[in-house]
Amino acid sequence: MMKKTLLTLTAFLLMAGCLYAQPGQKMKESKFVYMTTAGFSAGVGQLNFEEGTRSIANHIPVFDIHQLIAYQFNPYVFTGIGVGLDIWKHTAFIPIYANVSVNFIDRKITPHWYLNVGYAFKWYISSKPEDITYVIHGSRTGLHGETGLGINIKINDKVSILVVGDYKLQDSHMRYSVNNPHEDKTTNRETHMLYHFAGVKFSVLY
Repeated sequence: MMKKTLLTLTAFLLMAGCLYAQPGQKMKESKFVYMTTAGFSAGVGQLNFEEGTRSIANHIPVFDIHQLIAYQFNPYVFTGIGVGLDIWKHTAFIPIYANVSVNFIDRKITPHWYLNVGYAFKWYISSKPEDITYVIHGSRTGLHGETGLGINIKINDKVSILVVGDYKLQDSHMRYSVNNPHEDKTTNRETHMLYHFAGVKFSVLY
């Protein structure tokens, strides 16, 4: 009876050890990670102003480069703080944001989703209206949001490559003129504007 009990207890401890070892291996993957990202996006939709009586197409191109420092809790989730430079045609923003990123499965290639939420500061802005639209885009700082879905390709235990399609929102203002812009080439009004962008990003996670 005692021998049977000991065998049963030994088997139980071995099973518990195996179950503990697997989570323990996952915990070893908890670490600080860094991600460098470059991307391109283009404006989408119409920009309406003057109480909807005037409208222009959002054709703003944006080139961006971002750097993220994050903590990876397990193979699926990491979260951290990022800073970037979003370069528009005649202005630029410096977004600072909180990030959460999710890998859906623990495989070499996995679907990947991320969300950035923060605030974008101004770097510079042109004082001259654009030649065709006679407006000045992105004239103020504002809230910044971005989300994307793509794939995470694990190169080795330390490096991954990510390719994602992203959607970006930038809260700002737009300057325009209520006079004939063809004559004075200036702006004398400003209105709140929410800019929408869609594009693609390439990242190196290390």
